[in-house]
Amino acid sequence: MQEHTLSPCSARAVGCAALALATAALIGACATVKRGTSETFIVRTAPDGAIASSSAGWKCTTPCEVEVSRRGDFVVALRKDGYVTQTITIRSVPIAARPTSVTLPTGLIGSAVDAASGANYEHQPNPLTVTLEREE
Repeated sequence: MQEHTLSPCSARAVGCAALALATAALIGACATVKRGTSETFIVRTAPDGAIASSSAGWKCTTPCEVEVSRRGDFVVALRKDGYVTQTITIRSVPIAARPTSVTLPTGLIGSAVDAASGANYEHQPNPLTVTLEREE
């Protein structure tokens, strides 16, 4: 029976291929790495100075920016003395898939990680821009 051993060149090639595959698996979740699991949500009103409060628990005075988790819908209420209170639902929607990410062997794993982490979501509308109406 003949014993098979890898030549130094073959062993190096196998090692390089294994290293490349492991690296691709670790960075396969591109959106998680590039975009993160949170985003800046911007609220603008005309006129400025409205109180924006959300069902997610944050509150700010417009114009303002808050850091929110990419995953999950929320409702924003805008209040200002002398103006009609407005309530707007903000939706967390998946971003368009990038075809090149799923052609890699780790693309499906990366897509699953991105979906679980929320990195492949974004809120719409963002920025939220509202013209307040005067009370009568």
